[in-house]
Amino acid sequence: MEVERGRRLDRAFHIHGGAVPERSRGWVHELTHGVVRLRGRLDHLLDLHLSQGIESLSVEVRILLEMGAYQLLMMGSVPGYAAVSETVDGVREAGGAGLAGMANGVLRSLARKGGGEERFPSLESDPVGHLSSWGSHPRWLVERWVARWGVDETTRLVAWNNRIPTIHLRLLGGVSGEDALRRLGEVGIEGEMGPPGSETVRLARGSGVEAALEAVPAVVQDPAAAWVVRWAGSVEGLEGADLCAAPGGKCFGLMDGGARMVALDPSASRLALVRESAHRLDLRLPLVRARGEAPPLRPRDLVLVDSPCTGTGTLARHPDARWRLEPGAPAEMAEIQDAILDGAAEVVREGGLLLYATCSLEPEENEERVEAFLRRHPHFILEGTDDSGVEIPDAATDASVLRALPQRTGTDGAFAARLRRRS
Repeated sequence: MEVERGRRLDRAFHIHGGAVPERSRGWVHELTHGVVRLRGRLDHLLDLHLSQGIESLSVEVRILLEMGAYQLLMMGSVPGYAAVSETVDGVREAGGAGLAGMANGVLRSLARKGGGEERFPSLESDPVGHLSSWGSHPRWLVERWVARWGVDETTRLVAWNNRIPTIHLRLLGGVSGEDALRRLGEVGIEGEMGPPGSETVRLARGSGVEAALEAVPAVVQDPAAAWVVRWAGSVEGLEGADLCAAPGGKCFGLMDGGARMVALDPSASRLALVRESAHRLDLRLPLVRARGEAPPLRPRDLVLVDSPCTGTGTLARHPDARWRLEPGAPAEMAEIQDAILDGAAEVVREGGLLLYATCSLEPEENEERVEAFLRRHPHFILEGTDDSGVEIPDAATDASVLRALPQRTGTDGAFAARLRRRS
Protein backbone atom coordinates (compact mmCIF):
# COMPACT_ATOMS: atom_id res chain seq x y z
CA MET A 1 0.00 0.00 0.00
CA GLU A 2 2.87 2.40 0.72
CA VAL A 3 4.36 1.69 -2.70
CA GLU A 4 0.96 2.56 -4.18
CA ARG A 5 1.19 5.91 -2.38
CA GLY A 6 4.59 6.60 -3.92
CA ARG A 7 7.11 5.31 -1.36
CA ARG A 8 10.02 3.37 -2.79
CA LEU A 9 9.71 -0.39 -2.35
CA ASP A 10 13.13 -0.87 -0.76
CA ARG A 11 12.40 1.91 1.74
CA ALA A 12 8.94 0.55 2.57
CA PHE A 13 10.34 -2.93 3.14
CA HIS A 14 13.15 -1.54 5.30
CA ILE A 15 10.61 0.27 7.49
CA HIS A 16 8.13 -2.60 7.88
CA GLY A 17 10.25 -5.69 7.28
CA GLY A 18 11.85 -5.41 10.70
CA ALA A 19 8.54 -6.38 12.28
CA VAL A 20 8.53 -9.68 10.39
CA PRO A 21 10.15 -12.63 12.23
CA GLU A 22 13.56 -13.46 10.80
CA ARG A 23 12.45 -16.95 9.72
CA SER A 24 9.70 -15.43 7.54
CA ARG A 25 11.44 -12.31 6.24
CA GLY A 26 12.81 -13.90 3.08
CA TRP A 27 9.36 -15.28 2.21
CA VAL A 28 7.73 -11.89 2.72
CA HIS A 29 10.47 -10.20 0.67
CA GLU A 30 9.85 -12.60 -2.22
CA LEU A 31 6.10 -12.05 -2.04
CA THR A 32 6.13 -8.26 -1.86
CA HIS A 33 8.85 -7.74 -4.45
CA GLY A 34 7.43 -10.42 -6.72
CA VAL A 35 3.96 -8.87 -6.69
CA VAL A 36 5.35 -5.45 -7.57
CA ARG A 37 7.64 -6.86 -10.27
CA LEU A 38 4.94 -8.95 -11.96
CA ARG A 39 1.95 -6.70 -11.31
CA GLY A 40 1.23 -6.35 -15.04
CA ARG A 41 1.16 -10.13 -15.49
CA LEU A 42 -0.95 -10.74 -12.41
CA ASP A 43 -3.47 -8.02 -13.28
CA HIS A 44 -3.90 -9.41 -16.80
CA LEU A 45 -4.70 -12.86 -15.42
CA LEU A 46 -7.03 -11.56 -12.72
CA ASP A 47 -8.83 -9.40 -15.27
CA LEU A 48 -9.70 -12.53 -17.25
CA HIS A 49 -11.70 -13.79 -14.24
CA LEU A 50 -13.38 -10.56 -13.15
CA SER A 51 -16.71 -9.73 -14.79
CA GLN A 52 -16.29 -5.98 -14.18
CA GLY A 53 -12.51 -5.88 -14.65
CA ILE A 54 -9.57 -5.25 -12.37
CA GLU A 55 -10.18 -1.48 -12.42
CA SER A 56 -13.48 -1.96 -10.58
CA LEU A 57 -11.67 -3.07 -7.41
CA SER A 58 -10.33 -0.91 -4.61
CA VAL A 59 -6.54 -0.70 -4.36
CA GLU A 60 -6.48 -2.82 -1.19
CA VAL A 61 -8.62 -5.62 -2.65
CA ARG A 62 -6.62 -5.58 -5.88
CA ILE A 63 -3.35 -5.95 -3.95
CA LEU A 64 -4.78 -8.82 -1.88
CA LEU A 65 -5.81 -10.64 -5.07
CA GLU A 66 -2.37 -10.01 -6.59
CA MET A 67 -0.75 -11.49 -3.49
CA GLY A 68 -2.99 -14.53 -3.64
CA ALA A 69 -2.37 -15.02 -7.36
CA TYR A 70 1.39 -14.70 -6.90
CA GLN A 71 1.37 -17.35 -4.17
CA LEU A 72 -0.75 -19.66 -6.31
CA LEU A 73 1.30 -19.33 -9.49
CA MET A 74 4.83 -18.37 -8.47
CA MET A 75 5.54 -19.69 -4.96
CA GLY A 76 5.76 -23.44 -4.87
CA SER A 77 6.18 -23.35 -1.09
CA VAL A 78 2.55 -22.26 -0.59
CA PRO A 79 -0.25 -24.86 -0.82
CA GLY A 80 -3.03 -23.65 -3.09
CA TYR A 81 -5.73 -23.97 -0.45
CA ALA A 82 -3.70 -21.82 1.95
CA ALA A 83 -3.12 -19.08 -0.64
CA VAL A 84 -6.85 -18.95 -1.41
CA SER A 85 -7.99 -19.13 2.22
CA GLU A 86 -5.67 -16.39 3.50
CA THR A 87 -6.53 -14.10 0.60
CA VAL A 88 -10.27 -14.60 1.04
CA ASP A 89 -9.98 -13.81 4.76
CA GLY A 90 -8.09 -10.61 3.94
CA VAL A 91 -10.64 -9.54 1.33
CA ARG A 92 -13.51 -10.25 3.75
CA GLU A 93 -11.88 -7.96 6.32
CA ALA A 94 -11.24 -5.26 3.72
CA GLY A 95 -14.54 -5.35 1.83
CA GLY A 96 -17.09 -7.70 3.36
CA ALA A 97 -18.58 -11.12 2.63
CA GLY A 98 -19.66 -10.31 -0.93
CA LEU A 99 -16.16 -9.45 -2.05
CA ALA A 100 -14.80 -12.45 -0.16
CA GLY A 101 -17.02 -14.72 -2.28
CA MET A 102 -15.78 -13.00 -5.42
CA ALA A 103 -12.13 -13.49 -4.35
CA ASN A 104 -12.76 -17.17 -3.64
CA GLY A 105 -14.25 -17.73 -7.09
CA VAL A 106 -11.57 -15.75 -8.92
CA LEU A 107 -8.63 -17.50 -7.27
CA ARG A 108 -10.11 -21.00 -7.59
CA SER A 109 -10.77 -20.39 -11.27
CA LEU A 110 -7.24 -19.02 -11.70
CA ALA A 111 -5.82 -22.09 -9.96
CA ARG A 112 -7.67 -24.37 -12.41
CA LYS A 113 -6.76 -22.51 -15.60
CA GLY A 114 -3.22 -21.50 -14.59
CA GLY A 115 -1.08 -18.56 -15.60
CA GLY A 116 0.74 -19.88 -18.65
CA GLU A 117 2.07 -17.69 -21.43
CA GLU A 118 -0.66 -18.97 -23.75
CA ARG A 119 -3.18 -16.87 -21.80
CA PHE A 120 -1.49 -13.66 -22.93
CA PRO A 121 -1.28 -11.77 -26.24
CA SER A 122 1.07 -13.51 -28.68
CA LEU A 123 4.62 -12.22 -28.95
CA GLU A 124 4.52 -12.82 -32.70
CA SER A 125 1.21 -11.06 -33.49
CA ASP A 126 1.11 -8.46 -30.67
CA PRO A 127 4.62 -7.97 -29.28
CA VAL A 128 3.82 -4.78 -27.36
CA GLY A 129 0.74 -6.37 -25.81
CA HIS A 130 2.74 -9.45 -24.86
CA LEU A 131 5.67 -7.57 -23.35
CA SER A 132 3.45 -5.19 -21.39
CA SER A 133 1.21 -7.97 -19.95
CA TRP A 134 3.29 -11.15 -19.70
CA GLY A 135 6.44 -9.01 -19.47
CA SER A 136 4.83 -6.75 -16.83
CA HIS A 137 6.07 -3.37 -18.08
CA PRO A 138 4.17 -0.15 -18.85
CA ARG A 139 2.95 -0.17 -22.43
CA TRP A 140 4.43 3.23 -23.28
CA LEU A 141 7.88 2.10 -22.16
CA VAL A 142 7.69 -1.10 -24.19
CA GLU A 143 6.62 0.89 -27.25
CA ARG A 144 9.59 3.24 -27.06
CA TRP A 145 12.05 0.37 -26.54
CA VAL A 146 10.63 -1.64 -29.46
CA ALA A 147 10.87 1.43 -31.68
CA ARG A 148 14.53 1.86 -30.71
CA TRP A 149 15.87 -1.70 -30.51
CA GLY A 150 13.26 -3.99 -32.07
CA VAL A 151 11.25 -6.82 -30.57
CA ASP A 152 14.03 -9.35 -29.93
CA GLU A 153 16.25 -7.03 -27.95
CA THR A 154 13.35 -5.54 -26.03
CA THR A 155 12.20 -9.05 -25.14
CA ARG A 156 15.64 -9.76 -23.65
CA LEU A 157 15.58 -6.48 -21.72
CA VAL A 158 12.12 -7.15 -20.29
CA ALA A 159 13.16 -10.67 -19.29
CA TRP A 160 16.27 -9.28 -17.59
CA ASN A 161 14.20 -6.74 -15.64
CA ASN A 162 11.98 -9.54 -14.32
CA ARG A 163 14.87 -11.51 -12.86
CA ILE A 164 15.73 -11.36 -9.18
CA PRO A 165 18.89 -9.20 -9.22
CA THR A 166 22.24 -10.32 -7.90
CA ILE A 167 24.35 -8.30 -5.48
CA HIS A 168 27.91 -7.22 -6.28
CA LEU A 169 30.49 -5.65 -4.01
CA ARG A 170 32.88 -3.11 -5.51
CA LEU A 171 36.18 -3.76 -3.74
CA LEU A 172 38.18 -0.90 -2.26
CA GLY A 173 41.52 -0.44 -0.54
CA GLY A 174 43.51 -2.46 -3.04
CA VAL A 175 41.86 -5.75 -2.06
CA SER A 176 42.03 -8.22 -4.96
CA GLY A 177 39.12 -10.35 -6.03
CA GLU A 178 40.92 -13.50 -4.94
CA ASP A 179 41.65 -12.07 -1.50
CA ALA A 180 38.07 -10.84 -1.14
CA LEU A 181 36.64 -14.27 -2.00
CA ARG A 182 38.99 -15.86 0.52
CA ARG A 183 37.88 -13.46 3.27
CA LEU A 184 34.24 -13.98 2.42
CA GLY A 185 34.70 -17.74 2.47
CA GLU A 186 36.13 -17.50 5.99
CA VAL A 187 32.79 -16.10 7.21
CA GLY A 188 30.73 -18.61 5.22
CA ILE A 189 29.81 -16.38 2.26
CA GLU A 190 30.22 -17.73 -1.26
CA GLY A 191 30.84 -15.58 -4.31
CA GLU A 192 32.59 -15.28 -7.63
CA MET A 193 34.49 -12.69 -9.62
CA GLY A 194 32.47 -9.97 -11.34
CA PRO A 195 32.84 -8.92 -15.00
CA PRO A 196 36.20 -7.65 -16.30
CA GLY A 197 37.13 -4.11 -15.39
CA SER A 198 34.54 -3.79 -12.63
CA GLU A 199 36.66 -4.76 -9.61
CA THR A 200 33.59 -6.46 -8.18
CA VAL A 201 32.66 -9.81 -6.71
CA ARG A 202 29.16 -11.26 -7.02
CA LEU A 203 27.66 -12.67 -3.85
CA ALA A 204 25.78 -15.95 -3.88
CA ARG A 205 22.03 -15.47 -3.63
CA GLY A 206 20.87 -15.20 -0.04
CA SER A 207 24.21 -13.96 1.28
CA GLY A 208 24.21 -11.56 4.19
CA VAL A 209 25.30 -8.21 2.79
CA GLU A 210 26.14 -6.66 6.16
CA ALA A 211 28.38 -9.61 7.05
CA ALA A 212 30.07 -9.36 3.65
CA LEU A 213 30.80 -5.65 4.14
CA GLU A 214 32.32 -6.42 7.52
CA ALA A 215 34.61 -9.00 5.92
CA VAL A 216 35.99 -6.85 3.08
CA PRO A 217 36.34 -3.10 2.43
CA ALA A 218 33.71 -2.53 -0.24
CA VAL A 219 30.45 -0.90 -1.22
CA VAL A 220 27.40 -2.50 -2.81
CA GLN A 221 27.68 -1.55 -6.48
CA ASP A 222 26.67 -3.10 -9.77
CA PRO A 223 29.48 -3.68 -12.31
CA ALA A 224 27.96 -1.07 -14.66
CA ALA A 225 28.27 1.60 -11.97
CA ALA A 226 31.83 0.47 -11.30
CA TRP A 227 32.61 0.86 -15.01
CA VAL A 228 31.49 4.48 -14.79
CA VAL A 229 34.24 5.10 -12.25
CA ARG A 230 36.76 3.35 -14.47
CA TRP A 231 35.61 5.48 -17.41
CA ALA A 232 37.02 8.53 -15.61
CA GLY A 233 40.48 7.13 -16.32
CA SER A 234 43.44 7.93 -14.09
CA VAL A 235 42.41 10.23 -11.22
CA GLU A 236 45.50 9.97 -9.01
CA GLY A 237 46.10 13.26 -7.21
CA LEU A 238 43.14 15.11 -8.74
CA GLU A 239 40.94 17.46 -6.75
CA GLY A 240 37.41 16.25 -7.36
CA ALA A 241 33.79 16.87 -6.46
CA ASP A 242 30.73 14.63 -6.66
CA LEU A 243 27.71 16.91 -7.11
CA CYS A 244 25.02 14.22 -6.63
CA ALA A 245 26.91 12.03 -4.21
CA ALA A 246 24.42 9.88 -2.28
CA PRO A 247 24.69 7.01 -1.61
CA GLY A 248 28.40 7.53 -2.31
CA GLY A 249 29.62 4.45 -4.17
CA LYS A 250 31.10 6.23 -7.20
CA CYS A 251 32.67 8.90 -4.98
CA PHE A 252 34.38 6.20 -2.90
CA GLY A 253 35.57 4.53 -6.09
CA LEU A 254 37.22 7.75 -7.29
CA MET A 255 38.82 8.19 -3.88
CA ASP A 256 40.12 4.64 -4.14
CA GLY A 257 41.81 5.71 -7.38
CA GLY A 258 43.61 8.52 -5.60
CA ALA A 259 41.29 11.51 -6.11
CA ARG A 260 40.72 13.96 -3.26
CA MET A 261 36.94 14.31 -3.25
CA VAL A 262 34.24 16.45 -1.69
CA ALA A 263 30.66 15.12 -1.71
CA LEU A 264 27.61 17.32 -2.35
CA ASP A 265 23.93 16.43 -2.12
CA PRO A 266 20.83 18.55 -1.43
CA SER A 267 19.37 15.97 0.97
CA ALA A 268 20.56 15.84 4.56
CA SER A 269 19.23 12.32 5.05
CA ARG A 270 21.00 11.06 1.94
CA LEU A 271 24.23 12.77 2.99
CA ALA A 272 23.92 10.90 6.28
CA LEU A 273 24.08 7.63 4.30
CA VAL A 274 27.32 8.82 2.69
CA ARG A 275 28.70 9.77 6.10
CA GLU A 276 27.87 6.32 7.52
CA SER A 277 29.61 4.53 4.66
CA ALA A 278 32.66 6.82 4.84
CA HIS A 279 32.92 6.12 8.56
CA ARG A 280 32.67 2.37 7.97
CA LEU A 281 35.41 2.57 5.34
CA ASP A 282 37.54 4.92 7.50
CA LEU A 283 37.62 7.56 4.75
CA ARG A 284 37.90 11.30 5.30
CA LEU A 285 35.32 12.84 2.97
CA PRO A 286 34.10 16.45 3.31
CA LEU A 287 30.32 16.64 2.96
CA VAL A 288 28.40 19.69 1.75
CA ARG A 289 24.62 20.04 1.65
CA ALA A 290 24.11 21.93 -1.61
CA ARG A 291 22.38 21.67 -4.96
CA GLY A 292 24.37 20.58 -7.99
CA GLU A 293 22.81 23.42 -9.98
CA ALA A 294 24.83 25.93 -7.92
CA PRO A 295 27.77 24.16 -6.27
CA PRO A 296 29.57 26.40 -3.72
CA LEU A 297 33.03 25.31 -4.87
CA ARG A 298 36.15 26.73 -6.39
CA PRO A 299 37.21 25.07 -9.68
CA ARG A 300 38.22 21.40 -9.48
CA ASP A 301 40.19 19.03 -11.70
CA LEU A 302 37.37 16.48 -11.77
CA VAL A 303 33.62 16.96 -11.35
CA LEU A 304 31.27 13.99 -11.31
CA VAL A 305 27.59 14.48 -12.14
CA ASP A 306 25.94 11.13 -11.40
CA SER A 307 22.66 12.72 -12.27
CA PRO A 308 19.12 12.10 -11.05
CA CYS A 309 17.36 10.21 -13.83
CA THR A 310 14.44 7.94 -14.65
CA GLY A 311 16.51 4.88 -13.69
CA THR A 312 15.25 2.75 -16.57
CA GLY A 313 18.55 0.86 -16.49
CA THR A 314 17.85 -0.42 -12.97
CA LEU A 315 14.26 -1.68 -13.21
CA ALA A 316 15.36 -5.18 -12.20
CA ARG A 317 16.78 -3.77 -8.98
CA HIS A 318 13.92 -1.31 -8.42
CA PRO A 319 10.82 -3.01 -9.86
CA ASP A 320 8.47 -0.40 -8.42
CA ALA A 321 10.09 2.35 -10.49
CA ARG A 322 8.55 1.05 -13.72
CA TRP A 323 5.06 1.81 -12.39
CA ARG A 324 5.91 5.31 -11.13
CA LEU A 325 7.31 6.54 -14.43
CA GLU A 326 5.14 8.49 -16.86
CA PRO A 327 5.75 9.03 -20.60
CA GLY A 328 6.91 12.59 -19.98
CA ALA A 329 9.48 11.58 -17.33
CA PRO A 330 12.59 11.53 -19.60
CA ALA A 331 11.89 15.06 -20.84
CA GLU A 332 11.22 16.29 -17.30
CA MET A 333 14.46 14.77 -16.05
CA ALA A 334 16.34 16.34 -18.97
CA GLU A 335 15.56 19.81 -17.63
CA ILE A 336 17.01 18.91 -14.23
CA GLN A 337 20.04 17.29 -15.83
CA ASP A 338 20.75 20.37 -17.96
CA ALA A 339 20.63 22.62 -14.92
CA ILE A 340 23.05 20.42 -12.95
CA LEU A 341 25.42 20.14 -15.92
CA ASP A 342 25.44 23.93 -16.28
CA GLY A 343 26.25 24.27 -12.59
CA ALA A 344 29.01 21.69 -12.90
CA ALA A 345 30.55 23.48 -15.89
CA GLU A 346 31.21 26.52 -13.69
CA VAL A 347 33.44 24.57 -11.30
CA VAL A 348 35.58 22.60 -13.77
CA ARG A 349 38.96 24.27 -14.11
CA GLU A 350 40.64 24.68 -17.47
CA GLY A 351 41.89 21.32 -18.67
CA GLY A 352 39.66 19.60 -16.12
CA LEU A 353 37.17 16.77 -16.63
CA LEU A 354 33.41 16.71 -16.20
CA LEU A 355 32.16 13.12 -15.96
CA TYR A 356 28.42 12.87 -16.67
CA ALA A 357 26.62 9.65 -15.77
CA THR A 358 23.11 8.24 -15.45
CA CYS A 359 21.51 4.85 -14.88
CA SER A 360 18.96 5.57 -17.60
CA LEU A 361 18.62 3.90 -21.00
CA GLU A 362 16.82 6.84 -22.58
CA PRO A 363 18.62 9.01 -25.18
CA GLU A 364 16.86 12.17 -23.92
CA GLU A 365 18.82 11.77 -20.68
CA ASN A 366 22.09 10.55 -22.17
CA GLU A 367 23.38 11.34 -25.66
CA GLU A 368 20.97 14.22 -26.19
CA ARG A 369 22.02 15.85 -22.90
CA VAL A 370 25.68 15.65 -23.89
CA GLU A 371 24.95 17.14 -27.32
CA ALA A 372 22.90 19.95 -25.80
CA PHE A 373 25.61 20.65 -23.21
CA LEU A 374 28.29 20.94 -25.87
CA ARG A 375 26.15 23.41 -27.82
CA ARG A 376 25.75 25.57 -24.70
CA HIS A 377 29.38 25.18 -23.63
CA PRO A 378 31.62 25.11 -26.73
CA HIS A 379 34.70 25.35 -24.49
CA PHE A 380 34.11 21.68 -23.61
CA ILE A 381 34.78 18.71 -25.87
CA LEU A 382 33.64 15.07 -25.73
CA GLU A 383 36.51 12.65 -25.41
CA GLY A 384 36.84 8.93 -24.98
CA THR A 385 38.94 7.48 -22.22
CA ASP A 386 42.63 7.62 -23.05
CA ASP A 387 43.74 5.63 -20.02
CA SER A 388 45.29 2.38 -21.18
CA GLY A 389 44.49 0.77 -17.83
CA VAL A 390 40.73 0.98 -18.36
CA GLU A 391 39.46 -2.53 -19.10
CA ILE A 392 35.76 -2.44 -19.94
CA PRO A 393 34.01 -5.02 -22.17
CA ASP A 394 33.39 -3.85 -25.72
CA ALA A 395 29.66 -4.45 -25.25
CA ALA A 396 29.59 -1.53 -22.80
CA THR A 397 31.45 1.02 -24.93
CA ASP A 398 30.28 2.86 -28.02
CA ALA A 399 32.53 5.38 -29.76
CA SER A 400 33.45 7.94 -27.11
CA VAL A 401 30.87 7.07 -24.44
CA LEU A 402 30.18 4.28 -21.98
CA ARG A 403 26.78 2.70 -22.64
CA ALA A 404 25.89 -0.45 -20.72
CA LEU A 405 22.58 -1.98 -21.81
CA PRO A 406 21.32 -4.82 -19.56
CA GLN A 407 20.24 -7.01 -22.48
CA ARG A 408 23.77 -6.86 -23.88
CA THR A 409 26.01 -6.66 -20.81
CA GLY A 410 24.09 -8.67 -18.21
CA THR A 411 24.41 -5.78 -15.74
CA ASP A 412 22.41 -2.76 -14.73
CA GLY A 413 22.13 -0.08 -17.37
CA ALA A 414 24.54 2.86 -17.25
CA PHE A 415 25.75 5.76 -19.37
CA ALA A 416 28.82 7.94 -18.97
CA ALA A 417 30.53 10.64 -21.01
CA ARG A 418 33.84 12.45 -20.46
CA LEU A 419 33.56 16.21 -21.12
CA ARG A 420 36.94 17.94 -21.13
CA ARG A 421 37.25 21.71 -20.60
CA ARG A 422 39.65 23.17 -23.11
CA SER A 423 42.78 24.81 -21.75
